[in-house]
Amino acid sequence: MSDEVIKHVFISYVREDSDHVDGLCAVLEAAQIPYWRDRKDLGPGDAWRAKVRAAIRDGSLVFLACFSNNSRAKEKSYMNEELTLAVDEFRQMPPGRVWLIPVRFDSGDVPDWDLGAGRVLSDLNYSDLFGKEHTAHAARLVTTINRLLGEKRPDPATALAAVEQATSADRTDLLKRLTKEMLLEPSRRIELDDLVSQEVQRVLAVLNDKDRLTGPLAGTNEEQIVRIAEEAQHLWTLSEPFCASLQVASRWGAPESLMPWANGVRSFVAAANKPESGKPALIELRHLPGMVGVMTAALACTSSGNWTNLKALVVDPSVRDRYEHKPTPIIEATDPHKPFGSTTDWVTNALARAITTGRDLDDSLKDFTERRNGKYHTPVAEWLHHLLRPIFSDQWPDDDAYSAEFDRAEVVLGVLEQDVVNVRAAANPERRSWGRSHWFGRSTWRSQSHGNPVADLLHEFETQGAQWGALKAGLFGGDEDRARAALEAYQTSFNDLVSRRLF
Repeated sequence: MSDEVIKHVFISYVREDSDHVDGLCAVLEAAQIPYWRDRKDLGPGDAWRAKVRAAIRDGSLVFLACFSNNSRAKEKSYMNEELTLAVDEFRQMPPGRVWLIPVRFDSGDVPDWDLGAGRVLSDLNYSDLFGKEHTAHAARLVTTINRLLGEKRPDPATALAAVEQATSADRTDLLKRLTKEMLLEPSRRIELDDLVSQEVQRVLAVLNDKDRLTGPLAGTNEEQIVRIAEEAQHLWTLSEPFCASLQVASRWGAPESLMPWANGVRSFVAAANKPESGKPALIELRHLPGMVGVMTAALACTSSGNWTNLKALVVDPSVRDRYEHKPTPIIEATDPHKPFGSTTDWVTNALARAITTGRDLDDSLKDFTERRNGKYHTPVAEWLHHLLRPIFSDQWPDDDAYSAEFDRAEVVLGVLEQDVVNVRAAANPERRSWGRSHWFGRSTWRSQSHGNPVADLLHEFETQGAQWGALKAGLFGGDEDRARAALEAYQTSFNDLVSRRLF
């Protein structure tokens, strides 16, 4: 190192914590933050005390004091000497200056070093780089360091690196928080677009993995059911961070800013519709990320009245039909039943039972095969309803309100798909018998005791007419007659399902 000391973060630790410090340094490097560490910055023959003193007093804009049971167990250490120098520097700084930051590698206490003026080291805010909050604390630490180094915000590499190193659970919370922070700042749109694109590519890499589609699906019938259900759970875990970001964007983004999420959902649906060879049950499960993305967007948009966002996210995007090679809106190209088309309903019932009871899939399946419990009326919708609940917990703390909005989102998607069916049938009079909407679920059995969301939506349309938000946003082509035809046709199918209980 040259005699000139580069401004940096100084890392103080005991040698026994080298592995933890390696992880910390990896985060700093990914965020392009310069740091000083004895192993890296002291060369053979260096006068280490002079070098360390210069690194602390002359070059460090942040001092990280790393504590663990290893450091607490030492009565003497070079870290204590470094910390003594740091405390001397800190005492000369004005009150309120953030420079000395304790870092914990375990749940032990931060030592009560005397900082002067009645302060001790444990009074300072510290960063916990361990446990399930490790990733979130690491991201906040990087943000703080960038601010202290003179950056108003972390550069794009910071957020990307933090998310890339997160576990699935941390990744969901972190991506949602970063979307909230970046969405309304035009200067951060490129960074946010990169962040979303990264999540999309993670999901697509799995959907396009041909080896996953070939099995194995060996064992007894029950073992195969559990294996398929486990794959469905895995695909949801993979998709959850993207859906968490999508929920924020659907509520607060402008239509012109939603392209990364719209393209993501469209890419998922397109991948699922691509012909592949393998086990039919595993091939069909590829519909799951696109389907949950459509439902997430619909639930977020309809509940907040963002009809224009709904149009941009799930109505305008289309994929090429695998048989007729024509553009098909994604709300028709996928639906809640596509991921499970060729599987027995034991799979979906086991998934629903597992998520509602918190038990494992094997035990949940036995509720039906051995304990003779009754099956769910709409197991796919039941599973989906519980899957998405945590993502929307900040929007609806109340479970009843969430359930009512879930019913409404199901119906809105159903009516919009019915409109697609109607338009196609009108363009092909000789084939007017073409299908109906497939977006039916919990609302079909809940309508008898929790209100009828189809009747409510039809009443909303009849009351507001041309001023109905969905029409003003351009849904149904902005045509009242089209909207009425779709609503009435869907209502007929809905009432038929309610009366016959055929799900």
